[in-house]
Amino acid sequence: MMANCLLTYLVALVSCVLSADHLPLNETKRALEWLLTQRQKDWGWGIYDTPQALLTVQLTQTGSPIERQLSAKQMEIDLVLQLWRHHDTPAMTPATMALYSMALSSICQDPRQFHGHDLIGSLLHPAHEPESDSEFTLCALAVCNSGAHIRKKPLRRLLNIANSKHTVDSLAGVVLAVQCIMKVHRNRNMQHYLEKPTLALARLQQADGGFGSLHGTAYALQALSEENDSWNRSAAVSWLLNHQGPDGAFFDVPTTSEVILALAQKSLMSVRELDCDAAPLDVEPPAAAIIPNLKVIPTPKPNNTKTNTTLNKTKKVKTVVVSTNTVVPVTAAEEDVTVTYTLWVGSNVTENHTISIVVQYNSTFYNVMQLAAQKDSHYVFSANEWPNGHYVHTLAGFKEQPMSYHYWLLYRLPSLPDLNNPPGNQLVAPTGVDDLIVQDNEHYLFWYKKL
Repeated sequence: MMANCLLTYLVALVSCVLSADHLPLNETKRALEWLLTQRQKDWGWGIYDTPQALLTVQLTQTGSPIERQLSAKQMEIDLVLQLWRHHDTPAMTPATMALYSMALSSICQDPRQFHGHDLIGSLLHPAHEPESDSEFTLCALAVCNSGAHIRKKPLRRLLNIANSKHTVDSLAGVVLAVQCIMKVHRNRNMQHYLEKPTLALARLQQADGGFGSLHGTAYALQALSEENDSWNRSAAVSWLLNHQGPDGAFFDVPTTSEVILALAQKSLMSVRELDCDAAPLDVEPPAAAIIPNLKVIPTPKPNNTKTNTTLNKTKKVKTVVVSTNTVVPVTAAEEDVTVTYTLWVGSNVTENHTISIVVQYNSTFYNVMQLAAQKDSHYVFSANEWPNGHYVHTLAGFKEQPMSYHYWLLYRLPSLPDLNNPPGNQLVAPTGVDDLIVQDNEHYLFWYKKL
């Protein structure tokens, strides 16, 4: 009888342990699902939140490679626009630049050579050194993740932080930065510098298991790799999970992104673990997804339209190639809209084509593209069809080349585009081709250029 009771107790104990182990996996999945729902139509999360969110989906390999590539592209565009408009917008903070740098590293882009800008050089410049210790340690971590050498003066400041009493943020940041330096630069002599800040950080854990805030707890979990007598990982994880919302979120996009990394036992130092030699970022859709000589008509689709789809876990992706071989029926309308549609190829514009298109009132620019492709072979295009619209990647035989930063950008202009006065980025169309309702006498330019 005693043996049976003991066996029952052990089985129950093991079940509890296994349940506890699997709970973070389920909750992490819910958080990741929520994070993906916050992605906007341009595949970013907003100019300030995209770097942190992209880091998380890259380090956890969430979503399809094509989805991550689209988000990466949007982040690059956001960053380019910020760098170009630095005279018109508030200056980028060192912490923001550090996050952008690590996000670029996570997509196998060198932040030291980003469209003529050296983000790491800017972070290392003495005039840009942040006063805040927590911000400084984040910048040091970004520099290390890029593979760049950390100079003696910043290194001395790191060691001073390591030997002093500081906040959760600064202690977690210095632990991650020193760990990165040891791993990337193989500097084993710094091992003893980790002991004091690691112990000081562990002792900041509160009685409820947290480290004072969602951000602080997530950051501490990223920095403290092994549980010991000084702190309790399970209690910290439980504290985080107790603050998860019913929709799976942990307050907002950046905080949820940080917590996901902590629950998945990843950290900002994991950027260096990504294998950039395994496969290029420019992932092509499966060959079966390309349909030659097929034009997809907006809903409702005719019965004889054939499509070939590639399914992933949560979304249906369709690659469509628009050809002049298929005629698009156009019904006459009492109110017509006339627009011009121009194609420019090359940053210095080696090809220039303009066509005038008449469409029905309330038509989208995608309708304009369809009619233009029917009338002139220069306007034949290919696009990926996603649940939230079409993403055009090829026009006039020129396909976007992310590895060389060549993209198609769509501009909405008040007058015909002028080669002697090219449009600025403030005139880039605010939305995708399916949501862009054209107005009479408007002018549109698709420009294939190097960003």
